[in-house]
Amino acid sequence: MRCLSVLGSKILRCQAVATFVLFKSVQIASFSSLSMASITERSDNGVITVSPRNEAQQSGLVVICHGLGDTAEGFVDVAEHLASEMPYLKFILPTAPTQPVTMNMGMPMNSWYDITGLDERSNENCKGIETSVAVIKTILAQEHKNTGLPYNRMMLAGFSQGAALSLFTGLQLPSESALAGIVVLSGYLPS
Repeated sequence: MRCLSVLGSKILRCQAVATFVLFKSVQIASFSSLSMASITERSDNGVITVSPRNEAQQSGLVVICHGLGDTAEGFVDVAEHLASEMPYLKFILPTAPTQPVTMNMGMPMNSWYDITGLDERSNENCKGIETSVAVIKTILAQEHKNTGLPYNRMMLAGFSQGAALSLFTGLQLPSESALAGIVVLSGYLPS
């Protein structure tokens, strides 16, 4: 659905959806509204799923992992926007468990694994990363089993610590489970 601002009226109209008032400068602009082609669901364990309304149209999967201290909620707007542009993709956003993080003075927070420091050698022992890898592998395997979607139609994506987890996980998958790609936003490869 497309929206256009009307010159001189300070009103932005979306076809049969809503009217928004613009308070600043009046300009001609085009905006994409979120597609009604997807459904966002939240589970009790912190996993958010943005899936095509018509599941038969699904032809791909993207698992998005958040960064240290965040939750799946931090990327749900990104997933919903991407779903509006690519309505055939399903997005699964897991939330990391809450655990103490050594680098942050032992403060408990959502973390895919413990981080002991920022120096190069600190990422050699990432306590808890194997547990998080298992979570991501389970998501991929369940999607493959439940929908028949091949692994080469799946991607891992992440930001910061979630990017590191995505890269660490994706690069270790066996060739028969090779993914379509890995998106790393401000990440690194744990040793």
